[in-house]
Amino acid sequence: MTHYKGKGERITVPIWCAGATDGVHKVIVDTGIRDLEEYKKAEPGVSQTPAQITTAAIKRIMGWDPEEVEIVINTHLHCDHSGSNKEFKNAKFFVQKKEWEAAFNPLVPEAPFYDKLCYDKSAVNYFQWNFLEGDTEILPGLRVITTPGHTRGHQSAMFDTKDGVVCVSGDICNVAENVNGNLEPNIVVMVPETYESFQRIRQFAHYILPGHEPAIEDGSEKFIPVL
Repeated sequence: MTHYKGKGERITVPIWCAGATDGVHKVIVDTGIRDLEEYKKAEPGVSQTPAQITTAAIKRIMGWDPEEVEIVINTHLHCDHSGSNKEFKNAKFFVQKKEWEAAFNPLVPEAPFYDKLCYDKSAVNYFQWNFLEGDTEILPGLRVITTPGHTRGHQSAMFDTKDGVVCVSGDICNVAENVNGNLEPNIVVMVPETYESFQRIRQFAHYILPGHEPAIEDGSEKFIPVL
């Protein structure tokens, strides 16, 4: 999780999705894994309770059924962030065009993390997709910003809340220490861009929900300050 620090230290990391609403729209960022047994082929130590399945967690925490979700933002299309896309049949999906293209033509180091069954036409109808080219306002108080480095087309979601701007970072920051300590995450395909993305997050966000931060609690509305 922190490329230059803590080598050999074993930690248990979650796979986070986020739900948000302005009282009208129902939005989620990332959708978790597709199938537990399938994901074990890549990550043998993974575990998931029935309550942690993406659709069950959204119902438990947000009170929403899958068909109620209107907007899905994929920070990127790795299989632990797009795995349950198929469950949201009525949603509009937002992803960077560059990420979509990379997911179907991955570089050799990226290939194990892309699973086409998470985002191809069997999972998401083509007309549900909205392909973005750069920073974009999705709704008033909700924007995505490009944060390449972990993948070529990575983006992060920025929510304007009463307490300040919350960045749901995806995996440009696996843990808060990446951005606050200026430490690369464990998988990087673009090194200079990674550090530029950290700077963008520090520039815009007051708080962060990283993609795999152990200090965040299930269902919590408390996030980690960006220093």
